[in-house]
Amino acid sequence: MAVVRKAKVVWEGDLLSGKGNVSTATSAAFSGLPVTWGSRTEEADGRTSPEELIAAAHASCFSMALSAGLGRNGTPPTRLDVEATVTFRI
Repeated sequence: MAVVRKAKVVWEGDLLSGKGNVSTATSAAFSGLPVTWGSRTEEADGRTSPEELIAAAHASCFSMALSAGLGRNGTPPTRLDVEATVTFRI
């Protein structure tokens, strides 16, 4: 079975002064999150970055995998708090 998920970005302008908006195309869970080069290389200032989205995906995936493993062990979790960090070096 294959499950497909999609996201969409609209980018305007060049790299340094341009800006974009990222949205989930499959679930419509969020739309129009602002993203800029500055949000990747400077302060986030209310904008997201590809690295932040990757960290969110990894934290979600890890918590699901850990929950499944604990459940198979007969010790299902009541709550998991998972944090992931992604570092972008320029």
